[in-house]
This record gives sequence, structure tokens and C-alpha cells, in this order.
Amino acid sequence: MTAAADSRKPRVEQRRRRRTDGSISTTPTVRWTDQDGARRRLSFDTFEEADLERARLALELAQTGSIGGTVRDNTLAALWPTYRADAVARLARATIVSYDRCWSRHLAPRFGDMVLDEITPRAVAQWRADMLGNGVGRETVRRAMVLLQAMFTLGVEWGEAERNPVSVVRKPRQGRLRAIEVLDPATVERLRRALLADGDHFSATLVSVLAYAGVRPGEGIALERRHIREDTILVEQAVSYGSLKLQKTGRVYRTVDLLPELREDILAWCDMKEITRPDAPLFGRSDGGWMRPDDWKNWRRRHFNATTEAIDLGRPRPYDLRHSFASLMIPDGNTSIVELAEQLGHSPTETLKTYAHVFAEHRRQPRVPASDLIRAARDSST
Repeated sequence: MTAAADSRKPRVEQRRRRRTDGSISTTPTVRWTDQDGARRRLSFDTFEEADLERARLALELAQTGSIGGTVRDNTLAALWPTYRADAVARLARATIVSYDRCWSRHLAPRFGDMVLDEITPRAVAQWRADMLGNGVGRETVRRAMVLLQAMFTLGVEWGEAERNPVSVVRKPRQGRLRAIEVLDPATVERLRRALLADGDHFSATLVSVLAYAGVRPGEGIALERRHIREDTILVEQAVSYGSLKLQKTGRVYRTVDLLPELREDILAWCDMKEITRPDAPLFGRSDGGWMRPDDWKNWRRRHFNATTEAIDLGRPRPYDLRHSFASLMIPDGNTSIVELAEQLGHSPTETLKTYAHVFAEHRRQPRVPASDLIRAARDSST
């Protein structure tokens, strides 16, 4: 067999992927090069199935001297199930749900029936312009383009497409168009006091955690009793669709300073609900499970938004409370940008970009400890 033919010889490999929970999945995969020089790949559930396909392709190569080329007439809609099955093994469930929505709303109507090689950079650029012109948000347009580019990357790798037309089209720039709106301690305490007045200690404690620890909502509702230490909170997981996953950035864990006032709030809540087991959720469902998307939406609408509107705060997002923590640490003056970024789970560059105006506002102001700001807000609200 010539060297060229030998290079096309099919082989079975174990394709390893890191799942979102940190574990490793192994998929038997057959790889070969077809007569057109395109690299091909097929994945199987078992090694036996992969080896059977390898043997079939090897027989075809031995009998004909080549393995059949690909007639590139597959549509993007035909590629979608293959891409989705490949993505499910690698990405978090929330990401897959987001991709499903993006596919049905933005990609399928425009490109679904088109042959892959008929989708040109010009067509992609026009699609981007049309979405922006129709009022689709920049981040949504960017996500749609990222998904389309990822689908073409797989298509090129499998020999279904000649090129990736999305890679040469500029995506909308990431970043905020406007500065963040920070809920200061006085506003947070107004909200917290209103929730306590309604007897809603669950919501009052959750608001306190989001505002004074700076965790993301999914990380906040994933806290267990063991995560509350003497002076820190251990953040090592998040809740997504009723199940635990790693943090958004894939990090193993991070620690956040536990302010004395927040520690009092959490311990009071644990005493009230008799949360004593180390693995007991602080904000679990009544059946002991983790909050699901419907649980979160109901809490946000019936408790959080209902209260913010009642006290004339409008409709801020629970996520906006995360900025309150940063605005406390900056005037405190004892936390550097790098340390603040570490606690927020950001890069220093992202932290500075997001909170540059907050740093500027407090640049020449006297330093005030975060606990003093919270205590003063609580004293003035009593």
C-alpha cells in the first residue's frame, strides 16, 4: 500500500472530552481521509460499533484503493442534529437550551434549507445586518453568529463544508453600552426591610447574600451550610435546571469575604429553618431539592419584583445586586482590583472594565469600611 493510501487508512480513536462537571467522557471515533482529501469522522456509542465501521471502510479501501468522497449537498438543517448531539456531551444544559432557542429563532429560518457551501460570508454579513436592523440585541446577534460558526467548524472537520464563512465576518463587539446601575446599601436595606415586613425571611436572606457576597444567582441558590465559614463563603458550585454544576468559569472554587452583617443574616436564617446538616441547601425547595427554572421565575416575579415595584424601585434584576458587593468593596479600599476580581469570579480586566466608573467616583473619597456602610443603612432604616 502506498504512503498516500496508508494515510487514508481508517482508524479508531478514543475521543476524550471534559464535561461541565469536571469528569471525562470517552467516545469511540472512526477517523479517515476520503478520496477528495477531506478528513472525516464518525462517533459511536461502543468500541465494537466503531471497529465494525473501521473494518467496513478498510475493506472499501482495499478493494477500490480509496474511500468514497462526499457530495457536499447537505443543508444546515441536516447538520444541526449532528452538531447538537456533539454539543450535548460538552456543554451545560442551559447552554444547549439557549442554542435550541437560537437555532429555531435565528438560524433555521434564514439558513436551514441552504446547502452549506452556498452560505457565503456576504450572506452571513447581510444576516447580521438584518438582525441588528430589526432590533435584535447585539449579544443575541453575537451568540447566533458564534453558534453558526461552531456548526461550520464541525462541518469543515467532517468534510461536509469546504470553508467556514462566519470566521471572516466581524461579530458585534462585546461589552456594555451603558454604565451599570448600582443598588447602594440604603436601597438594598429598603428592599430587605420590606421583605422582612411581609414575613419573607427567605427572600430577605437571599437578597442579602446576593448584595453582600456578590455571587451570581445560580451560585447563591447553590450554597450549602458547609460553605459558610467563619470569615469567608466558599463558592464551588451553581444550580442550573435543578442540578448542580461547576461555576460559570469552570473554576474549582473561589472564596468571598463574609461581612459580619451578612453572617448574622445567614445564621439567623439557618436557626429559623433549623439548617444544621453540612450538606443542607440554604435556599432549597420545600422538598429539599434545588430550585428549578420555574421556581426561580416564580420567586423573581411574586417576591422580588412585586416588592421592588411596591417600594418604587422599578424592576431591577436579582443579578444587579451582585454589583452592590463590588460597590461596597471599592470604597472600602482594602481590596485590590485583582482581589476583587478573584472574589467576583472575573478576570481583573473584566472587573476594571465593568466598574471603572465606580473606581473613578471613589478615587479621592475617604475610605469607608463596607460593614460601616451596611450598618449605617440598617440603622437609618429602623
